[in-house]
Amino acid sequence: MDNSRLMNNMTASFKEETGYADKYGHFLKLDSEKRERIIAAAFDEFIVKGYGEASTNNIVQEAGISKGLLFRYFGNKEGLYNFLMIESSSSLTRSVFPELDFTKGDVFDIIKQITRVKLEICLNYPRESNFLISAWAQNNLPTAVIECRESLTGVSYDYLDIVIAMIDKTLLRGDIDINVVAEIITWVCEKYTDKVLASGMLTTDYNDWNIIADELDIYLDALRLGLYK
Repeated sequence: MDNSRLMNNMTASFKEETGYADKYGHFLKLDSEKRERIIAAAFDEFIVKGYGEASTNNIVQEAGISKGLLFRYFGNKEGLYNFLMIESSSSLTRSVFPELDFTKGDVFDIIKQITRVKLEICLNYPRESNFLISAWAQNNLPTAVIECRESLTGVSYDYLDIVIAMIDKTLLRGDIDINVVAEIITWVCEKYTDKVLASGMLTTDYNDWNIIADELDIYLDALRLGLYK
């Protein structure tokens, strides 16, 4: 099964397990323009203020709907926030996996691929990316939101397992735990992505990826000495 089909099946399975269609059926039946207006208003409010300070009154005013309708679509503020987490995660994952090529099996090639794709996604999907960064950074969230976030984290680990399964383990030192390699991939991709984004060097028309690749190679060369035979 190709990456796209496997990813779609896993996403569909997660949505089925969480009762996604039943919870959000009324909202999903709306026309696309109205859905986007509500989603945009919610993203703006949550990204700027975080969950605790965000106001559903501001969201409905910006979206041009009644509060009663908002609660009909999402149940409550928690339901709306969870919907945005699920949709954002699904959208970004759908964008990541078709772009990855695991045929080489080299862990360092995979790190470079994931890092570049993540950076491109942050440029192309800033709203969803900023929301998820905010959602994962926040504490003191309601139990239902934390449970949804943990479920999505579990799905992310499932995707990472797919990546790990395609690594050529014969290249690794015999005493290296593959789970440690998985954590290293995660840390390197996340931290280097954060570094590049914080530098402000990326713009929507950025195309000199060789600069990023060359700098990333400095870190990867050090890792290669520790992980490879």
